[in-house]
Order: sequence, then structure tokens, then C-alpha cells
Amino acid sequence: MHVRCCAHIVNLIVKEGLEEKNEVIMRIRNAVKYVRSSPAMLKTFKRCVEKEKIDCKSLVCLDVETWWNSTYMMLEDAEKFEKAFARLGDEDQNYMNYIDCYELNQDENMDGKKKI
Repeated sequence: MHVRCCAHIVNLIVKEGLEEKNEVIMRIRNAVKYVRSSPAMLKTFKRCVEKEKIDCKSLVCLDVETWWNSTYMMLEDAEKFEKAFARLGDEDQNYMNYIDCYELNQDENMDGKKKI
């Protein structure tokens, strides 16, 4: 019983800490979503990885927003590919527009309708 309670407390603490960096996390989440949105986009991102000479066998993973440990893994992976994301931003203006739409995403429901 006590272990379960401690795990819940740790979970609440971590979630509270992540809330402070929510905008940054949402921008990274949007970047990963954009890269993984289609096979063509993933191929473009892989080309940016090659140009930046990033030696990593894995690619970026998208988190499950309710699991903070998956958010940690997403951030850890995204950090490895920071230069590739920057290159993609230089080559693709749509990418920059997509990751900058954080405020827009916060004002919409899951079905894309504006919150009241």
C-alpha cells in the first residue's frame, strides 16, 4: 500500500514539474509528430540526419502524454537529433509553421473545434 502511494506522489511531482516546461514539450511533440506524419517526411528527416552526420540507429519516438516516462524518452531522443531538426527547419518552412502552432493546438479540442 505504501509503495503504491509513493509511486503516485512521485508521479504527481514529475507531472507538476513538466507543466512548467509545457510549451517547450509541446513544440518538441509537434516536431516529432510532423516528422512522423508521412513516409515522405520521415525520409526527408532521415536525409537531414545523414547530412548532419548523426550516428544513431533509432529515430525519434512520440510520447504518450499521460505517461511522463514516455515524455522523458521522447525528449531524450529529440536531443540526439537537435541538429537534424534545425536543418529541417532551414529546408522546410511548413515544419516551422507546424511546430510554432502550439497556441493554436491548446485552443482546440481533440476534434479540432475551438474551446468555448
